[in-house]
Amino acid sequence: MDWIDYIFGFKVEKKEIRRPGDERYLPRSDSGIGVLHTTEIAGLDQSWDVLNESRSAPHFVTGEGRIVQCRPLSVQGAALRTNSPHTPNKYPIQIEQVAMTHGSLWLPDEGTLFPTVALMAYLALNNTVPLRIPGNWPDDCSDLMSAPPWDNDNARRTQAASELWPNEQGWWMHMEVPWAHPTWHWDCGAIRRSVMIEMASRMTRVLEALPR
Repeated sequence: MDWIDYIFGFKVEKKEIRRPGDERYLPRSDSGIGVLHTTEIAGLDQSWDVLNESRSAPHFVTGEGRIVQCRPLSVQGAALRTNSPHTPNKYPIQIEQVAMTHGSLWLPDEGTLFPTVALMAYLALNNTVPLRIPGNWPDDCSDLMSAPPWDNDNARRTQAASELWPNEQGWWMHMEVPWAHPTWHWDCGAIRRSVMIEMASRMTRVLEALPR
């Protein structure tokens, strides 16, 4: 299952982003963790070009009704900052969504939302990332007790570093992953993650109910 051909009607495009110097891939730990990002760039192809140029590879980019796979599932992505001795890229499947982060409740547009949800459902059905929210963190980020942007060692990152990462399975956001400095990012902000997880859960329940 390293490279995927189709996900619920979406043809998965293979556009590999290799490591600098074409170095050998590093193995990914089977952790049950996924990380959601936002590209902060309009357009899937433009986003892929920027990610490829910097070799900041996620496993997938979603947008414009498309799913592009950039790395095999069994190897590490590179969309998180490595800060020795911490190597957060070791654990998650990473998805870059073609969207802009917001500090108030938001969802990606349909062209990004639907392929992302389909991908989340697929990974759940294949026992790769369960459909749950780490820390039971609320969508509106009211627990952070500060105004956006949350591009710092915020309360979620502190909690993650002390007890949750990399043991808490489910769909994390970049802004919750600890040890990501010196280039803190705060994607995906106040995204309606619980809505996305419920959409993916409904999809899995329908598929599981079909005759085999």
